[in-house]
Amino acid sequence: MATLLLTAAGTAIGGPIGGAIGAVLGQAADQALFAPKARRGPRLGELSVQTSSYGTDIPKIFGTMRVAGTVIWATDLVETRSSSGGGKGRPRSVGYAYSANFAVALSARKLRAVHRIWADGKLLRGAAGDFKTEATFRFHAGDEDQPADPLIASIEGPGPAPAYRGIAYAVFEDLQLADFGNRIPSLTFEVEADAEPVPVGRIAEELSHGLVIAGESPSVNGYAATGDSVRAAISALSDAVPLPLFGDGDGDRLVLGHSADAIGSVPVELRLDTPKLTRRAAPPTGIALSYYDPERDYQAGTQRASRPGASQRTTAVALPAALTPSAAKGWAEGRLASDAAARASAGVRLGWRQLMLKPGALARLEGETGVWAVRRWRLGPGTVELELTR
Repeated sequence: MATLLLTAAGTAIGGPIGGAIGAVLGQAADQALFAPKARRGPRLGELSVQTSSYGTDIPKIFGTMRVAGTVIWATDLVETRSSSGGGKGRPRSVGYAYSANFAVALSARKLRAVHRIWADGKLLRGAAGDFKTEATFRFHAGDEDQPADPLIASIEGPGPAPAYRGIAYAVFEDLQLADFGNRIPSLTFEVEADAEPVPVGRIAEELSHGLVIAGESPSVNGYAATGDSVRAAISALSDAVPLPLFGDGDGDRLVLGHSADAIGSVPVELRLDTPKLTRRAAPPTGIALSYYDPERDYQAGTQRASRPGASQRTTAVALPAALTPSAAKGWAEGRLASDAAARASAGVRLGWRQLMLKPGALARLEGETGVWAVRRWRLGPGTVELELTR
């Protein structure tokens, strides 16, 4: 329409030359007025990121484990606009890409390294440190004097920026989100806190700040300790592997595990006339131990142990630890044997000369098989009354 009008007006004013100029101007006006609208790609209406909430446990990692982590800092999603095409009557395309900046807490105990990373169950970072999606990645080991991350400091300011000292965490800068539906994916990390498998007794010693000292005990490839108390943090281990727990002789610490040098670890021979024996209800005939298998990318596995019996009752034990299948099988069999042995209990009365036999001490009863552990201790008039379990 504008081409016709401006061509006629130009011809009337300036003749053929004026008409040519009017036609050019009219074509430009028609293209501006009647050009097809640009095709726009999908665009997010909300760019804010949901961060973690108060009260979320940050585990203490031992050995090598796969952990989910907790988002502790994030910016809004970053939107990048791009356009292409257009001209000669074709529509122009407008696209939007999104990236994220965020930090993820991994362990409340110092880590040595982060190895593989999975996003929505797919490998994001390989064992060689190569990323399958474009991102800048930084790892903070959890030192007590570690500085604030440079990205966090540049956004929050050098004063208010948290350094998260004592927390091992990872920072992602400009992680491209196109492969994850333009959202922060669910991330899991293979983290290494200790180069070698860690004995159970050593885990209990560190978590209790030395109140429990390590004896000889089996090891785990990795363990994630959570809970607001020492008992909660090691209860899963004690459920899976029954270990002796006894005093160290001074009365101020406990020994977890076997130790030939600790008082009470060598069974005392007790010569009794007629110990009072009782039997508890029948123990379970099966143990189903769930664990994490490092040979299958730390996927959950289950090992079972069973024995013949009339009850056919199975106890499920959940262990937040990384074990090889053969080790998990051995743990299940050991727990089953311990439950069967602990069915028998004995009540004995001794003279004061046996005052050293406190709870946790080991003994052998004359005429009875196996090793017995003192569970309860009571001081009577001139006697020490003990309750022992096999």
